Amino acid sequence: MEPPFPSLTATWHNVSYPAISPLRPELSAAGKTVVIIGAGSGIGRATAASFDRAGASKIILIGRNESKLKNTQKTLSCHSSTHSASVTDEQAIVSVAITVGSWDVLVLAAGYLSQPATIRDSSVGEWWQSFETNVKGSMVPVKAFLPSANPSHAAIIGLTTAVAFPATIQPGLSAYTSSKLAVVKLIEHIAAEAPSVFAAALNPGVIHTAMLEKAGGGDTGSLPVDSVELPADFMVWLTSSEASFLNGRYVYANWDINELRARAEEIQSGILLTPGINGWPFAPV
Repeated sequence: MEPPFPSLTATWHNVSYPAISPLRPELSAAGKTVVIIGAGSGIGRATAASFDRAGASKIILIGRNESKLKNTQKTLSCHSSTHSASVTDEQAIVSVAITVGSWDVLVLAAGYLSQPATIRDSSVGEWWQSFETNVKGSMVPVKAFLPSANPSHAAIIGLTTAVAFPATIQPGLSAYTSSKLAVVKLIEHIAAEAPSVFAAALNPGVIHTAMLEKAGGGDTGSLPVDSVELPADFMVWLTSSEASFLNGRYVYANWDINELRARAEEIQSGILLTPGINGWPFAPV
């Protein structure tokens, strides 16, 4: 379909498609241990299903709600385990990381959306909770799990949002978009500081979840709603060798991977898809 937003690719996807199918032999996750933070519902649960279809050997499900994690586990055919822990609880997450041992894929799918409100009308505690969960809740698992990353092919994916949109398009969401922009920069640092680990930030698209309802997007008549399988399958591709050129970059699940691959050299050689200040470096006067 025609891209509804500014897009790096001319083709815009709302549903999964053959090129990112977990059943493609080139995207096989055989032998891999996949760790999913925020696996109890929504995108996290769908991501577990996609890696299961890709043949992952083991899937580690982490989240606060044990019963939801168990429900996700019931949908999987591969070996899996559940671990109830808050992403901001460093001691608990370190304990899980030690238990898990070596891993190949780490998906940071946990997130929090503060009650939409202007900055003036926001509760400071509620506003800051977005940073606690989205930023600290990304840094803590990364710090805990990095020491046991498979040195030959580990990948970290951080879920973010449409952080490039002007604030005028997303009034009342300052806590969420600001914290998710910080996650994009965090991912860039991981790629720079851990050369043996692939890291990318992913905007999953417009997925009909409880978070979307809270953001006021429950009536999606004007929005191009995406299937939850789209970002889930896209992550299987994103953690494969085919996507290595996106290391340290921010990408949309809606973008067509064949068109992205055609621009791999351009993306890899410059600052395209990295966070910064638009207009810098400054052109000579």
